[in-house]
Amino acid sequence: MGPLKGKSILGINELTPDEIQFILSVSQDFKRKWRSGEPHEYLRGKSLAGVFNTQSTRTSCSFETAMTALGGHMLWLDKHRVWCGEAGAENWHDTVKTLTRYVHGIAHRPVTREMLEETAALATVPVINASCPVEHPTQAFADVMTMMEHGGGSVKGAKVAFCWGYGELNPPAGLTNSTLAMATRLGFDVSIACPEGMDPDPRYIKEAMDGQVDVGNKIEIVHSYEEATKDADFINIYGWVSPEIFAEGPATGYRGNPEFAAYKHTLKHWIVDEKVVSSAPKRVKVMHCLPAARGEEVTDGVLDGPNSIIFDEAENRMHTIKALLALLMA
Repeated sequence: MGPLKGKSILGINELTPDEIQFILSVSQDFKRKWRSGEPHEYLRGKSLAGVFNTQSTRTSCSFETAMTALGGHMLWLDKHRVWCGEAGAENWHDTVKTLTRYVHGIAHRPVTREMLEETAALATVPVINASCPVEHPTQAFADVMTMMEHGGGSVKGAKVAFCWGYGELNPPAGLTNSTLAMATRLGFDVSIACPEGMDPDPRYIKEAMDGQVDVGNKIEIVHSYEEATKDADFINIYGWVSPEIFAEGPATGYRGNPEFAAYKHTLKHWIVDEKVVSSAPKRVKVMHCLPAARGEEVTDGVLDGPNSIIFDEAENRMHTIKALLALLMA
């Protein structure tokens, strides 16, 4: 379907602005076809290996339903099916080299970035990052598509208040970094509101801030919601942790080591409630990638309120993933 065929996508920073816009335009076309019942089976007879080393609802279901809509098939490969990683089990090298003989693409959600990069290095088919501790590109695509739908068709010049919220469990920082990378390429402003010590990856902050002059947007890190929500068009809520803390997740129930958990407990007042939303313009739309820690990072009144577009955002996971799969694998 174009110049992206055969390419792996591990992060937004591997794509040009034109490639991102092309993927979004195909996503919009696929959504139109989905709504009208028009077939778009570009991957008939093809298979995708969905390797998920951590739990997933929207990402895994989006990949699976996307492959079905495109006429293909996804193999669901979690820790209960893939015999790899435990004592005496198969080497990951052998697992990936075997999978690439069976499938036309791999969607991988690993615990570490290093494992994702190893998969991409070994595979002879396209690999898509289905969320790792460093980036979550498929969610970033869905977010931008949703912003376009609710922002007049373009995100250039829009302002996103990207708000950290407290939660008992620790999701990875990937979406934060992917949002910064998207902003650099598409020209929207991002004001990240987070507690001290919860700043995003400094590499992504530097790239985004260095790109401000050329792109004409504004990137900032602030430490209060009110600073971020001023003049915001969108409030996006997400309670991330560092890749190092996330990597300890399987051993700690995704609660972090005791020292970190004790520090994080002091941040329970970081909750996006109706007062926070009211500090933004009335037009503001509220986003969350889900799952949301209701009553911890965000209130029910915000998620279920008139400004919320979280389920449009959730649906767009499927349409943007369809576009990525078709463009890489058709």
